[in-house]
Amino acid sequence: MLPLPPEGPLPSLNTVLKATPENPSGDPHGHVHQAGGTAGKVVGGGLGVVVVLGVLLLMFGPMLWAPVAAALSAAVRVKALTHNGWASAGAAIAAGLAVAFVQFLLLVQKSPLLRYPAVLLFSLAWVGGLWLELAAPPHNWLTAPPWHAPGPWAMAAVGVGTVIYAGLYLLILARFGKGPWASRWQLIK
Repeated sequence: MLPLPPEGPLPSLNTVLKATPENPSGDPHGHVHQAGGTAGKVVGGGLGVVVVLGVLLLMFGPMLWAPVAAALSAAVRVKALTHNGWASAGAAIAAGLAVAFVQFLLLVQKSPLLRYPAVLLFSLAWVGGLWLELAAPPHNWLTAPPWHAPGPWAMAAVGVGTVIYAGLYLLILARFGKGPWASRWQLIK
């Protein structure tokens, strides 16, 4: 059934825009802008959290990646040899802890002879590994991607990325090498 047309003339809309002290722009929907501003702050704050978590993951990626890769590699190899779940779990934990300790030992060094090569190696492994994962054809993410040699532009991009990443990494690590506890772990005094 169709609605009946209104009887008589339509009421006029009184949309007179007046500036008042509460609404200096004269906008009839002044409070809506405040709600939009609040929503923008919430969205911006959430985006900021995502960006910070991404930066932290990128900065601490090599420190997380190497022990996990060593643990998985040891677990797979021991499982293939012994077919024992407990032995493979023990080997994974031992390998992960050993690699984490070696990383810690190398990264808290104040001597450039030990610190710079370690940071460069971790940076090259991380940036090169990211390039290898992103440039690889579709594959199982639990296994290493198929190896393919990078072209000259990709090698240059990986080199520049490694240098930039190593510089940022050294800036972040500079704070950790200054603690009083770090003097105990120095290999070269």
